[in-house]
Amino acid sequence: MDRLRFGLDAELDPYQLALAKQTNDNNINEKMCRYMLCLKYKHADGSLHALGSAFYVMYGQRLAVTAAHVTSAAGTNQIVACYPDGSQSDVITLGEDRIADISVIKVDAPCPLPTVRHTAPNVGDTVYFLGFSSASKLNFTKGMVTSMEQAAIFTTDAYADNGFSGGPVFNLHMELVGMVLGGAGITNQHVRCVNVAKVEGFVSGITASSSACGCWP
Repeated sequence: MDRLRFGLDAELDPYQLALAKQTNDNNINEKMCRYMLCLKYKHADGSLHALGSAFYVMYGQRLAVTAAHVTSAAGTNQIVACYPDGSQSDVITLGEDRIADISVIKVDAPCPLPTVRHTAPNVGDTVYFLGFSSASKLNFTKGMVTSMEQAAIFTTDAYADNGFSGGPVFNLHMELVGMVLGGAGITNQHVRCVNVAKVEGFVSGITASSSACGCWP
């Protein structure tokens, strides 16, 4: 296979480059999926109906973030969090920002993982979505930031199923850059996301005013 040449001496094998990208993608999926929670609501008969996705935000805390339209969709029904180990517990909604579409919830199991570093996204950045499909199966997709709609909103061309709402958006360095809100057009490949700074501000406000101690690092 031909090698790509850069300058006089540097060269790169396209196969090795593709393999390195694939390995990095696999590492991101393997590490970041452990932060995920699947949200469902409980019917009167005890059966569960899929709502959307959520993710832990702080090490050692029983806090998670999701989209406000996810928690509000449950109505008066009890929301249940489903953990990576298969266990479940009821959820308490600590606060919702219906305009920014952010919700902070309290779960039974504290986050056992290091708090993810976060940074601002930029147009052209490679990003990754993690989210639960309508069948409650965890999915991993990849795309690019295509535009900055507002100070707090950006769009991507990564695919998102209906249950991805409330799921995290990561970059190549496994840093949190935002949260999935939902489709911005007629397809699921033009997806609006809220900037991590907006999420950070709301989480910090909730933790400062509630018994859920801790702060966003």
